Amino acid sequence: MKRLISTTSAIAIAVPLTLIFSASILAQSSSIATGVVTLVETGDDGGLTAFSIVRGDGNIQQFTVSSSNPNTEYGLENRVGDRWVSDQASNPQEAADRLRDQQRRLAQISVQSDDGGVAISVVQAESTDIDTNLGYLLAVVAIAWIAIMAYVLYLGVRQRAIATGIANLQNETDGKES
Repeated sequence: MKRLISTTSAIAIAVPLTLIFSASILAQSSSIATGVVTLVETGDDGGLTAFSIVRGDGNIQQFTVSSSNPNTEYGLENRVGDRWVSDQASNPQEAADRLRDQQRRLAQISVQSDDGGVAISVVQAESTDIDTNLGYLLAVVAIAWIAIMAYVLYLGVRQRAIATGIANLQNETDGKES
């Protein structure tokens, strides 16, 4: 009984501490916005300085980029799916060109930013084809259903074979006893 009380006390203390700790981590995390590029601003050298996106709710959010701490990192794809990975310090002109390409194609990007609106990472937004995913899900469910039905039929055949074997053994033992 004493062990049950100590375990309950430990759980009662651990759960609130876990919730408080995870809430403080979430409060410190940066925000992520997803949308389509609406504006790309460049400096005199043609390097990217800032950009804006329009989010799904219609709000426009502006981001600045940084080549120091935090250095803005990019992971963008072009039309054929080639992924370009770089950062602001390495190639700000290419970053501007890549974001303009995203803007022309109306491709969604996801931007992770700090509280000051400085973009930490800019990546291609995950796009999924729901019809393809549902097709795969339907195929998996159908295969699983067929496998389960085949197993149930197999068990039925085995059960009948075992029942027949038991009945034969009982008949043999009944015949020997008489």
